[in-house]
Amino acid sequence: MLRGVPRGWTKLVPHNGKHFANASLFLLLISGLAGAVAAQGIDVSIESLHISWVESTTILDRPTLELDQALVGDTIRLSASVKNLGTSPAGQFYVDFFFTETISGEHGKIGSQAVIGLDAGEERRPVVTFDSSAFAPGIYVFSAEADPPQSLGETQRCNNFAPLGDCAGTLQQSDSRYQLSLLQKGSHISELSLRGDYAICQMGSLTTNLIFDAHNVGTEAFSFTGDDIDVWGYYRLSLEPPANAFSSLFSSGGVPAQLGKLVSLSNPGDEGFIRVTLDYTIFDALFRPTSAASQSGDVLGKANPVQIRISVDPLSGGTPRDYYLPGQFALAQFYSEVDLWTFPGRSHCLCDDYADIVSVPVDPVVAGGLVFHVVTTASGDRLHVLKIRTAEERPDPWSVPSGTALSSPAVFYDEATQSYRVYIAAGDGKIYALNGIVKETGSFLVQGWVSPSGLVSGPSFLSTSADGGLLIAGSEAGAYVLNALDGTILRSDATRAVTTSPVFSNTTGTMWFASDETVYGLRSNGTECTNDTILDQITSNLGINQDETAVFFGTDSGDFFAIDATASGSTCEIVSQETALLKRTIVGLDIVSDRADAVLYVTSSIGEIVRVEYSDSRGFDDIQNGIDEFEPREISAAPAILPSSNGKDATIIFLTGQTRDGRTDRPVLQGWETDLNDYETVSVWGASIPFLFRPKENGVVPDTLLTPIVDAETSTLLVASSNGYLYAFDLSQFK
Repeated sequence: MLRGVPRGWTKLVPHNGKHFANASLFLLLISGLAGAVAAQGIDVSIESLHISWVESTTILDRPTLELDQALVGDTIRLSASVKNLGTSPAGQFYVDFFFTETISGEHGKIGSQAVIGLDAGEERRPVVTFDSSAFAPGIYVFSAEADPPQSLGETQRCNNFAPLGDCAGTLQQSDSRYQLSLLQKGSHISELSLRGDYAICQMGSLTTNLIFDAHNVGTEAFSFTGDDIDVWGYYRLSLEPPANAFSSLFSSGGVPAQLGKLVSLSNPGDEGFIRVTLDYTIFDALFRPTSAASQSGDVLGKANPVQIRISVDPLSGGTPRDYYLPGQFALAQFYSEVDLWTFPGRSHCLCDDYADIVSVPVDPVVAGGLVFHVVTTASGDRLHVLKIRTAEERPDPWSVPSGTALSSPAVFYDEATQSYRVYIAAGDGKIYALNGIVKETGSFLVQGWVSPSGLVSGPSFLSTSADGGLLIAGSEAGAYVLNALDGTILRSDATRAVTTSPVFSNTTGTMWFASDETVYGLRSNGTECTNDTILDQITSNLGINQDETAVFFGTDSGDFFAIDATASGSTCEIVSQETALLKRTIVGLDIVSDRADAVLYVTSSIGEIVRVEYSDSRGFDDIQNGIDEFEPREISAAPAILPSSNGKDATIIFLTGQTRDGRTDRPVLQGWETDLNDYETVSVWGASIPFLFRPKENGVVPDTLLTPIVDAETSTLLVASSNGYLYAFDLSQFK
């Protein structure tokens, strides 16, 4: 049997100088509707449909076709074998014939033919013909219905249709049973349809691959390399007249150029695809801010909705096919090279709008080239996962089943298997374990184990051990160490609330946490050490040096401490202390460490920053204060550090805080170089001024910026704003 030819198609002999092709598919009798015993009364049944075509062109002008193919312009002949399976005669009735073009979905009635009557057991063959010249080339399915007005009064009408519908149960027939490819002579393709859901925009290289489904509805084959198809890209800016004028999306040397493509549409009648590579480079120049605007320190950009059109033009006389990309490809704004992307409202490509996001409650987390970002909506918090360098979003954001608040997640990335384990605490008192596997389709996060309720409460701090085997959890409900693979609780202290972010010693297996004015070390053997001599609220996160011999923290009065992380007694011994390191509350610290030595950057609530060196022999040493004129007048988060290439210091330090803007405060992100006293001369992103980022979205200034995060692996700085945005900045020039 020839390719694509259903069983029963036959080629007829010439008749009156014409060629006929006949396709007959005899329907199976329906069990229960027809059998050895005739049905009582009238039972009209369409036993089969027959599809024929008559050539309207000469043989010499006609290419070789398969038996289920015809040319536009051929006369199409449809006939139905109609039989009365009942015991009573049927009076006159009509048979209606229909077509459906499967690519476009167009449906219509071809014609109707009368049957003057059928005695019991009698069979007739009503026929309609039509000229296909007015039909577009495509894949057509034909159908028929006997007695549409139901004038015969039959009680069982399932077999009045061809093909048989779902009422026939297991005997239901596919629409393709009566299919005919109507081809246009030459090189043609069907209407294009975009495959899959492209809610993702790839912004790093400003290119993205799209796959369009299409049919070869011509009589000529297409090459795989697409040499016989031209693919052009066009765009128009909605806010610049004339609004209907399209320009070339891609050019080479000022001359319009084709987009890259790959074609799989080999033979006439084949279904296949055209893969097109978009290039958004032109918009970088269109939307790039001026140098004066770049120096202003404000969020830079230009908004202008863009419509993009892809035009596929088959050569050898084919008809061009245009496809207008849906809204998620409508470019909205482009910013300076500093600002990589913003999620969700100010991307290079306009992705899912996520208008339901009202705020961002917790800091994002980075691991394995991805950023895990929690947002708040009216129906509860939601976790989004995006590529750090491009903001391409992994499918299906995750929401806790109870629709409640979420903490900052803890993420372990297994580089060998390229898999992720994500842990997140929810307002229902449970910890949820999620598994993430990088794949092209389907959800990225799949729920694993869930802890009992009551394990976390209020602000929750989660982290994992270096090997990913342990999960460390601290909250108002206490301190816990769990088996990260199954959620089993290995040790706990549920008598004390954890009031700031703890740390974990992978060398000794000790969980270090603070509860109000006291530091605790919860060891792997079940014992613990305590230091309650500080007599001041511990307000900063805890830090630990590289060889895990010292734990660092700051207090409400500006004091700074180092505790011996190797002691085995019941007292957590203080090994170094700086009284009044800062004038006010220490709000955070970040650390660069080489074995036991460490450089710490410490911030206070009134905008102070201090650089402190630590060694196990001298304790705290070489303390360097930032100058009083530092831009933020208030800091509420820990700094972020881009480590130097030798890992012994910071190349640049980032702080978020509040700065005075007239009579009001507004949030600001600022970059400092290692020498804090020299910040006026820092050269950040080509500007010989301190780097300042003052967020403003749609005319709205957020209340605060959250803790900045530096991902050294991808050279990216991330910071979230309280009003629901996540910003990314490129640090690659510092590497």
